[in-house]
Amino acid sequence: MKKSVRTFLMLVVMLSISAGWLLAGLLLLSIPARASGLVQHGLPLTSAPVPVKIHLQQPVSSVHAIPYYKDAIPALLGRPACLSSVKVPRCYSPAQIREAYHIAPLLKAGITGKGQTIVIIDFFQSPNLRHDLHLFDQLFGLPDPVLTIHAPNGLVPFDPKDPAQVISADEINLDVEWAHAIAPAARIDLVLSRTQSYGDLYNATRYAIQQNRGGVLSQSFGFPETGAPEGAVEKEHALFVQARARGITVFASSGDRGVVEPIYIGTPKKVVAIAPGVEYPASDPLVTSVGGTTLDILMNGRGSKETVWSNRYGATGGGFSRIFARPGYQKNFARTIGPTRGIPDVAYNADPTVGFPVVVTIVKGKTLIVPIGGTSAGTPQWAALVALGNQLAGRRLGFINPILYQLVEGPTYHRVLRDITVGNNDFILALLGMMLRVPGYAAAPGWDATTGLGTPIATPLIKLLASLLGIPRNVPSSSFGYRYRPPLTYYRHTCHKRFHHRHCHPCACR
Repeated sequence: MKKSVRTFLMLVVMLSISAGWLLAGLLLLSIPARASGLVQHGLPLTSAPVPVKIHLQQPVSSVHAIPYYKDAIPALLGRPACLSSVKVPRCYSPAQIREAYHIAPLLKAGITGKGQTIVIIDFFQSPNLRHDLHLFDQLFGLPDPVLTIHAPNGLVPFDPKDPAQVISADEINLDVEWAHAIAPAARIDLVLSRTQSYGDLYNATRYAIQQNRGGVLSQSFGFPETGAPEGAVEKEHALFVQARARGITVFASSGDRGVVEPIYIGTPKKVVAIAPGVEYPASDPLVTSVGGTTLDILMNGRGSKETVWSNRYGATGGGFSRIFARPGYQKNFARTIGPTRGIPDVAYNADPTVGFPVVVTIVKGKTLIVPIGGTSAGTPQWAALVALGNQLAGRRLGFINPILYQLVEGPTYHRVLRDITVGNNDFILALLGMMLRVPGYAAAPGWDATTGLGTPIATPLIKLLASLLGIPRNVPSSSFGYRYRPPLTYYRHTCHKRFHHRHCHPCACR
C-alpha cells in the first residue's frame, strides 16, 4: 500500500452557534496527504475523524454560489467591465461559454431545448426574478423563456437583511439565468423549498419528481453526508430511484470547500471533527455530481484551457462517500476510488474570478450585475445540456452516469470530454487572520476526485449520448453496468434490515 502522510494542524476554531460566538478550543484537524496520490482504499488513511467535544445547532443545507461582489455594477450601466477584461477578475458571456464548451453548433442546428423542461430546486425566494431574468435576456440578446415557479409548502417572506436569503436569491438567479442561456428554448420550472431545512428540501424534491415536472433536475446545494437526520438520506435516495424510473436526469453540485467537511454524529446532531468528506445529494450514486474548474478563455479566438478550481475564494468539492458503496459504473476505477462512491462525476467552470454575470435585485430599484462562481454555476448548465440531448434524442436521456464512465474506456473519451489533469482541490482556510492551506486531491488522467471525468465538449458529447441512450425503455438497467447499492452505515459498518433491496443486501454490496 502506498505511503500516506498524516499532517496535524493545531487550530483554534471559532464556531458559530445560535447563542453567538464561542471559543471551541483546540481542534486537531486531520488532513489527507496528496504526495503519493489517492491511497488504495479510496478514503485517505488520515481521514478517520478525531474526537472533539463540540456541540453545534442542527446542520442545514447551503448553496454553492460564490458572488464576486467586488465587480458588481448597477444594471443601468450595461455590460460589466469584467466581460472585456483580459486578466482576472473576468467574467464570461453566454456566447463565450457556448464557444468554450462547444455548445454553439448545437444551437445553430436548432437544438435549443425546445419542448423540454429544466427543473431547478432552490430554497427561499428571489422576489424580483422575472424582472431580473428579462434584463438578463435583454443584456445578452436572449428570448424570454417560459418560467413557472412552484412553492409546494409556501414561501417565507423575503428579508433583504437575512444573509441566507440574500445568497439564496443570488443562487436562484444564477441557476435560472444560466440554464436558460445554454438551452434558450427550454421551459424552466423553479421549485422553491420554503427554507433550507432537510424536511422542506425533501418536500420540494418529492414534488418535482413525483409530479414529473421535467426531464432533468438541477440541485445547487448540499449538506455534509453525516449531518443528515436519521433516515433522510434513505428517503431522498428513494426519490432518486423514482427519478431514474421516470427517465429524469439528476444533477447536484459537489461543493466549494475542497475536502473539508464537518463530521456529525448523534441525535440531535453534533459535530465531532473536521475531516475529509463530501456532500449530499452530490454523493448519491443516482446523481451526476458536478465539480469545478478555472476556465481561461484565450483572447482573439485562440481557444481555452482549464485547470482544477482552487484559490482563496474556494475549491471544488471532491472525495469519497462515507455512506455509499462504490456503484457498478465506477468499478473499473476501483484502485483509485476504492470501496465507496467517488465524486465528482463531471465538471464545469466554477471559479468566481472568471465567473458568470448574473442580474439580481435584492432591493427594488437597485438591480446589480454580479459575477458569480461556485460549483452551483455548472450544475444548471449541465442540466441544460441534457435538455438539449433530450430534444435531439426525441426522448429523455435519463440516468447518464454509466455511459459517461464507459466513455473513458474507449477512443471517444477525449473527443467528448476534456480531461482536466492540472491542479488540485486544496482549500484555503481563513482562521484568526491566518491563511491555512488544507491539502486536497490532485488531478490525474481519467477520473479523479477534483473534476471527475472532465468538462463537456458539448456537441459531440450530446450527439453521442442521444445516439447511445435513444433506446427502448424496456432495456434492463443491468445493460448499463449499474445496480442500486444501498447506503452503508459509516460508523459501525453494520447491516440493517431496513436496507434490504431486491438487488442486493448491503453486506454484499460493499
